[in-house]
Amino acid sequence: MIYLYAYTNHRADLEALRRMGALWRALEARGVRAEMIVNDYRAQLAGRELGLPPATTVENIMELDALANGGDRVVIDSPEDPGARLGFYVEKYAGVYTVKPCGGDSRFGETVLAAFGEGAVVDPVYEAAASLPKIPRKVFIYGDTDHDKRLLNAAEDLGALGLDLYWGSYFYVKYEEELARSFGTIYESEEYRELIEGSETVVTAMPQTAAEAIVAGAKTIWLDRGGAPECVTDILEAAGAVRIPWGDWSRLEAVLKEEAKRSTLTNLVGDWAGMIAD
Repeated sequence: MIYLYAYTNHRADLEALRRMGALWRALEARGVRAEMIVNDYRAQLAGRELGLPPATTVENIMELDALANGGDRVVIDSPEDPGARLGFYVEKYAGVYTVKPCGGDSRFGETVLAAFGEGAVVDPVYEAAASLPKIPRKVFIYGDTDHDKRLLNAAEDLGALGLDLYWGSYFYVKYEEELARSFGTIYESEEYRELIEGSETVVTAMPQTAAEAIVAGAKTIWLDRGGAPECVTDILEAAGAVRIPWGDWSRLEAVLKEEAKRSTLTNLVGDWAGMIAD
């Protein structure tokens, strides 16, 4: 069995879930069984909305050995640091793979995968969507959570640009009432995949979503909230996404009016699936 562990919680975006979901689908296409592992119930629901199978829930990365056995392989997409336990996993399992934004050095003999290396890991369904007709809408997918109310504080400025809003999986109860004052249309979390596949323009603060939108053929604008590794910036800009620092709304307004530029991104999910399955 191959276990795909995606770190999820109410303060984190679901980028790891979407990457591991992409890998699950690529493995499934090869006839290779894999099982998803997440940290909470809302991530379970989000996965189901993406067409993924039911996942097993664990408290954290330290509990993976409650599921995996000696001949299994484990892929870990998480910022958690398991310390020496990672070495235990390497000794115990047939293969251990960890996902880092730009790759990095192995600590205990695990294979380190770069989420943004020579491309990105994107669900194959978005490749198929590239040839589909697009709805002339500008959808803003800020993220899956806004615990610091950064979106709320900028809602009036963003709403004035004619953007529709995606409702994040972890947004607070009654938050919608406040945001609805600024945005004309709010799409529910279960519409995420449809928005990526069918929108003419996607504005997002999540690098993984930007990668998906590029592959799906959308005009893609990445609002950089700061802190992203250099490899992420390099890959997204080289692929055709327009990077705008968070808060530069005049620049965003100008880019929204520009014609879409040709974009292309190498999807690494097939390479990952082949490596892990062999």
